[in-house]
Amino acid sequence: MMMTRQEKALWAAVIILAAGVLLMGSLIVIRGLKPAGSVYEPEEESSSLDAVASFDGQLITEDEWVEELKRTHGHEVLLQMLNQKAVYAEAKALHIEVTPEEIADRIKNDAAGYESEDAYYQAMSVQLGMSPEDIRAEAAYQLTLENIAIAHIEISDEEVDRYIEQHKDEFEPKKEYALAWIKLKSRKEANKTLDRLEQGEDFGKLAEELSLDEYTRMQGGRLGMIEDDDPFVPKELLSTAKDLEAGDIAGPIELGDGGYAVMQVIDIVKKEPLSSSEIRADVRKQLALNKAVPLTQLEAELRGKYGARLIKKTNL
Repeated sequence: MMMTRQEKALWAAVIILAAGVLLMGSLIVIRGLKPAGSVYEPEEESSSLDAVASFDGQLITEDEWVEELKRTHGHEVLLQMLNQKAVYAEAKALHIEVTPEEIADRIKNDAAGYESEDAYYQAMSVQLGMSPEDIRAEAAYQLTLENIAIAHIEISDEEVDRYIEQHKDEFEPKKEYALAWIKLKSRKEANKTLDRLEQGEDFGKLAEELSLDEYTRMQGGRLGMIEDDDPFVPKELLSTAKDLEAGDIAGPIELGDGGYAVMQVIDIVKKEPLSSSEIRADVRKQLALNKAVPLTQLEAELRGKYGARLIKKTNL
């Protein structure tokens, strides 16, 4: 079964988190390390020029910081480095390359659920310290790995036709809503919030002050761009949004968990339908991936094929 765009976005987040770990530990392999002392008792010869932080007057040196990264993330970082070398060696052998257009499409897909690609890039920068170049490199790696996985898997036209016939709803044009909400304990609190909004108070500031939802509160209650069948958003919000226009505010909305919400529809976008050829290409690739070995297993197999191994096991 094909993944929804929301599930793909979550999978992409897991991938990007792994890339973030790789970036955090990159210093491990580009500089020599010496045994670190206690973070509270730096070595006497360390100078303030080597320090990256201090606590109660005690310096934490760059070597100590890097050693801690090595201890906590070293194994994952080395494996990821070996994975990349093995995957790109196999791609070269199979004459597999990904195009800039494929990378751009993957990033656009991964950014589903954010208000824009710029918002996605900003979130990845703040949360994981990833630059646009890092994100493009990770997208290229994942596409390359997937293309290797399906290189020898054939999907017939009949299989594609059957899937499309059985999952017509997946390919219908959908609306996306840019929503913000304020989650509250009771109907009374929701009505008071609506009163304050009618008096001209700002929705985002009220969300920061009142909302019980920790994830969205400090973003002014913004949920991002939401498809009209998103399974990760309370269905009560989406059913209400379908009857509203951009700029409308609605509430109190009773939620399934017993709470209430006040919701703002920031914008509504009707997505352009995919062409028949785009649909068939997407279905063919997903069906092939469903038949392929898991990607983590493929990485392990490629490491073995190209003789990748960990030599130094200390702290790993």
